[in-house]
Amino acid sequence: MENYEYMLTSVKNGLRILRLFSIDTPELGITDISIRLGLHKTTVHRLIKTLEKEGFIEKNPKTRKYRLGISLLNLSGIIDIYTEIYREAIPVLESLTHNLGEAAHLSVLEGANTVYLYKIQCKHPVRLLSHIGKNNPCSCTSSGKVILAFQTKEMIDYVISQGLPKCGPNSITDPDQFRNNLADIRNKGYAVCIDELHEGVTSIAAPIRDYSGDVVAAVSVVGPNQRITPAAIPRFVEYVCRAGEEISRLLGYYDD
Repeated sequence: MENYEYMLTSVKNGLRILRLFSIDTPELGITDISIRLGLHKTTVHRLIKTLEKEGFIEKNPKTRKYRLGISLLNLSGIIDIYTEIYREAIPVLESLTHNLGEAAHLSVLEGANTVYLYKIQCKHPVRLLSHIGKNNPCSCTSSGKVILAFQTKEMIDYVISQGLPKCGPNSITDPDQFRNNLADIRNKGYAVCIDELHEGVTSIAAPIRDYSGDVVAAVSVVGPNQRITPAAIPRFVEYVCRAGEEISRLLGYYDD
């Protein structure tokens, strides 16, 4: 318990150090940080060395003071990508809901979970456990599976190692069957989930690619089986795939 509390304190103090830097204060020395945070110099030095090792802080060889490192630029780049996806996707999602009459989602993969960045509600909503910021197991969602299908084998193995939960009656819990399902999704270019996350619910998703061609997000529609019937699925697939392609083009992707 003491080690756990010590680790949390170290993480908290590390974040406090990072927050000290700003446009007005781009560089700080050990003494400066120690005074501002009320921490012993030895503690500050240890935390600085850890942050420096991970690339979050670097030393200016001329001033011998510390400044923010390149790793934070990498993180800000990820935020920029999500912001761009969000901005470009909203009109497409609105059009998708208007044309199909069902809720449309913009999702990304976070570890083994699907995270919903944005949702356009339909006129006749069904109480579903999906809202902005909601996490669901990616193995049970069309958006999660359509993103995962285009990731590396190592990423797929990681998700499987976290367990394949039984959320709905048709959830795939066998690793080999799950891998085969992802291969089929990759070949088709879209995913359809019926009764996998919730009983009585169908979801259909297509991948969103960035300018490099990497699949970074997914667009999906979700609704009750009574409305998204087997006969209606081909039409839904067409619209959702078209939406995914449109958002991908807006992000700079062009399929030669």
